[in-house]
Amino acid sequence: MNILENKRVVALSAVFALAFGGLVYYGFGRTADFATSQKALNQINEQVQDFEQAEFPPTAKTRKEVRDAGKKVAATLAALKADFDSYAKKCIGDGKVMTSVEFQNEVRGAIDDLGRAASEKGCQLGSAAADLGMATFKNAAATAEDVPYRSFQLKAAKRVADVVIDSGSPLLDKIYCAPLPEPKARKKGDCFPLGIEVAFTAKRSEAEAGQVPVSVMPRVLNALSTDKDFFFKITGLWVGTNEGNLPARDEYQAPTQDPNQGDDLSGEAAPQTGGEGRQIAVRKTGSPDETVRVHVNLQVLYFNPNTGKK
Repeated sequence: MNILENKRVVALSAVFALAFGGLVYYGFGRTADFATSQKALNQINEQVQDFEQAEFPPTAKTRKEVRDAGKKVAATLAALKADFDSYAKKCIGDGKVMTSVEFQNEVRGAIDDLGRAASEKGCQLGSAAADLGMATFKNAAATAEDVPYRSFQLKAAKRVADVVIDSGSPLLDKIYCAPLPEPKARKKGDCFPLGIEVAFTAKRSEAEAGQVPVSVMPRVLNALSTDKDFFFKITGLWVGTNEGNLPARDEYQAPTQDPNQGDDLSGEAAPQTGGEGRQIAVRKTGSPDETVRVHVNLQVLYFNPNTGKK
């Protein structure tokens, strides 16, 4: 790897970090902070372009820069590999640990636990979320071949639901567990993704007076992206108002006073009646108390048994 590639890797790592920070921390009701973050992104992008156009003469200083950049990249890759390996070591289930009946009992127990947790936290469960996306397996046994993968997917879905509830969502509306990959695809490589979808309700802001607004959505995304037991990948995100269409505009009312005339400061102020004089705009949407519906598509990596285990 030459010095250009080394510097580009280091710079792009910072770009990705700031870009994700922009999504999680600034993308929901903090426009000013997002603008600051966007400015930093633009500066880094300009630096990357400078790297691409720069020429590096074969001097002792250049060789040192190459070695230093290489060490930074190697250290970053080693840290990423160690983090990735820690997930592989936590893979559970190899087709022999749990029977179909035991998995069915596990599903029922997880559903009961979810109901209790939601009740304790004051979170309402939608009918499409109460069964953790595993309604089929409450009364029907999974095939022995599917049990280890479904068990892992169930645990991951339960973690997602717990994160949403603990983050303060008033409504967990939906949990969906996608079908498993084909049997041949499960045996390719060290790991493969299992799909999960979740939909919940959040307020735009839940900050106390004088505090920085932190809503449910950033809490959920931060918790999932830093989970120590499951390697979650956020593959899709949609946010919309629960009310559907935006409120209609108020009907226009022409002022009775000439807008260029100004106020008469010499006499008594004339009483204002409805529809007369100046009108103050009324906010129709964007209130901190407004609720929105969040839909997140996720993938959780399942590591095949014995891979990454030392």
